[in-house]
Amino acid sequence: MTGGELVIDKDLNLVGAGPEATVIQAAVSWDLAVHRVIKITEGSVVSISGVTIRYGSETSTEVRMIPFHSEAVGMPSSGIEAMRAEFGGGIYNQGTLTISDSIVTENYAGGGGGIFNGAKITIENGSVSGNRSRGFGAGIFNGGIFQVSNTVIENNVGGSGAGLSNWGEAYVMSATFDGNRSKISGGGVYNHSIGVMTLDSSTVSHNESAIAGGINNWGRLRVINSTISNNTADYAAGIDNRGVLTLTNSTVTGNAALEGGGMVVRTMVSNAGASISDTILAGNTASQGPDCLGVIASLGHNLIGIDSGCEFIAGEGDSVGTAVRPVDAKLGSLQTNGGPTATNALLPDSPAIDASAAGSCLSLDQRGVPRPRGDSCDIGSYER
Repeated sequence: MTGGELVIDKDLNLVGAGPEATVIQAAVSWDLAVHRVIKITEGSVVSISGVTIRYGSETSTEVRMIPFHSEAVGMPSSGIEAMRAEFGGGIYNQGTLTISDSIVTENYAGGGGGIFNGAKITIENGSVSGNRSRGFGAGIFNGGIFQVSNTVIENNVGGSGAGLSNWGEAYVMSATFDGNRSKISGGGVYNHSIGVMTLDSSTVSHNESAIAGGINNWGRLRVINSTISNNTADYAAGIDNRGVLTLTNSTVTGNAALEGGGMVVRTMVSNAGASISDTILAGNTASQGPDCLGVIASLGHNLIGIDSGCEFIAGEGDSVGTAVRPVDAKLGSLQTNGGPTATNALLPDSPAIDASAAGSCLSLDQRGVPRPRGDSCDIGSYER
């Protein structure tokens, strides 16, 4: 199909013959597109599956003029590719949208290059890749309620939060943020001061930015059973925290910066700060503060490789190294070790093995493996 905008103003179940066989497009090529591809009007309940939607464009900043506007939509087994707009290059959502087994790729916008969400969106078993934006959220911009699971968000390029820019409520489960690049901050994730976010059983890796290669947090962020690894930045390669941050059973390693390799904590408001429990913060590199900079409060049973530059408030069961006598966490390289996301496995002689208190850890590790497997739980996101 090639032509102008397709308006869906009633309940509809649109089933294609597959993303390669059924293509809906507004023009013959991306550079000739002048219309959005699909608009779904208020009150319509629509399911779209087995299609590719591509070659749409809209430059107006009015909400009603964005390429893909939904009210209640399901999109299983579909592709959204090669579209552009001021906001929401691939998808602009102000309704209730579920995207499953679908790919959102190579779209462009001022904000929300792949997806712009202003209401409620769920992504399952998908991919958001290769999208671009001038501003926030090259892959995804969330200003509403956002849930994602078993999804890869990779190789997106933008201003801040190239993978995900969250200004609303976000729950991320078993997702991978990999290879995203921000010009300003938050290569993988940017969580705004009004953002509330949980990152659970996920991996943030190989992302780049001037500030905060992996995660830039200004709001409230919980990191649970997750791995922050191999990110790079000039400042704060792994995590830059200026809000409220908690890390539980997580691993922060292999990140490299000029200053603040693993995690940097800067208190911008009176109630901000960072606390960690059962977490590995080791094996990161920087000329100042290789593993951490700033004040970090322990809730117990953490492994800190080098505390130089870090005001670490130690708790029960912590293992803390210094520049003279660092603690080697003895981790394997980031790779697939089972489960949907990559992890850094504990080597057989790792000091993190059985180093947590009995009953204090989560019941599963990042891969879904039951804890404990020995006398006590292991520290970090991986249970050996």
